[in-house]
Amino acid sequence: MEDQAAAVVPLNQQIQTINIIPQFDVRQILTGLHDGKEIVESLDEDNVITTSQRRLLVRILVSYLVENPTSETKKALALGLVQSFACLKDSSSSGSEIWYTPGRSHRPATGFLVERLRNIRKRLRSTSRSRSTAQTTSPQTPDDDAALARPLIPECTISDERASQFKEWLRNNSQPLSQVETYMENTAVYRAKWIRENSWTIDQILEEFPRLMTKGMIAQDFLVLHGEAASKLFETWLTIYAEKVLYLARQEGNLTLPLDGLTPDGVGELALRQLPGLLPPTTYKVGRGRGAKVVRHTNFECSLAFIDHKAPGINMVEYLHEAKASKPYPHVLTLGNDGSASQAFVIISGQTLEQETLLQAIDVCFKAFFVFDVEYPKQCEHVWKFMQNVIYEIPGGESKMVTFFKTRILACK
Repeated sequence: MEDQAAAVVPLNQQIQTINIIPQFDVRQILTGLHDGKEIVESLDEDNVITTSQRRLLVRILVSYLVENPTSETKKALALGLVQSFACLKDSSSSGSEIWYTPGRSHRPATGFLVERLRNIRKRLRSTSRSRSTAQTTSPQTPDDDAALARPLIPECTISDERASQFKEWLRNNSQPLSQVETYMENTAVYRAKWIRENSWTIDQILEEFPRLMTKGMIAQDFLVLHGEAASKLFETWLTIYAEKVLYLARQEGNLTLPLDGLTPDGVGELALRQLPGLLPPTTYKVGRGRGAKVVRHTNFECSLAFIDHKAPGINMVEYLHEAKASKPYPHVLTLGNDGSASQAFVIISGQTLEQETLLQAIDVCFKAFFVFDVEYPKQCEHVWKFMQNVIYEIPGGESKMVTFFKTRILACK
């Protein structure tokens, strides 16, 4: 019997493991399912999908990731999606970051596909621990970038000593109005820095700077601080966004009434009222550990936090008293019959600033968040972020929901 020598494989001939990244034909995946066919038809015919279709799309695609959910396969699936349907591309370099963004700098990956996978894993862990029915909605924690953007404050053009003198004069005088306007303009930067450094409540700020509630002063402060952004809403809402928002609202089934007979201003107002339904609130946690509470606001709560509507003849004193306790953030109140606004107000800390139109009220209310340096209310956070990132073009804290909504608007024919 011959001796058999052990085979020695040279290093350069050793077998290497190669990870093959799959190529996803998303169109083929979707057309293989009845519900997927409807999504493809909507994308091909209208260049847009509804929120419910987007959720279904994600559920279908993630089912292809469960067996092998590596970062490379997630990236390949996201790229396959936007390559199949260009209208789903976002403004990022890859065009697919709202669907999948790799983790970086000790921050986790984000995107619709990742969130769906996390929810599946949470439900599986919950089932294995308790053997009870898994929750259908997993709580989400706000992104670190979700806080109100804090742009740089420009340099003050007067000395702190002079600004302090103007401030004292303004605390004790409300006339003549021209003098108030001049001193308020001169102290806008000083005031903004003071507010940011002290982190006071709106009540405390108004005690220190009472003339902020003089009509036009919030808008003037914003103009000094943010320049070109100040006029964006009036320049673009009716000309670019209103009709597209109404189109998307009709696609979602939120708008069934005809638009016949509406004036351009009426179209603009109706479009503003559709935003809470198109940018609904998301689930978030309050607190930490076992004591954490999961909060999910309804679309109705979102609408009330954005624009509260009442019939004419309400007791305004009672309303303001209740609103100061229940809505400690700036919001809009309209009065009128059948949902139309015959009067529009901005409500700030139990005080009113009446405006001529709903569009003007939305403008002043948005600017108040920046002037008082307060965060948007969670109930309608995505609505105000849409106004900030898309309408006023102020960067910072753009959520995936806002990015997706912007993508849908840009895709509208």
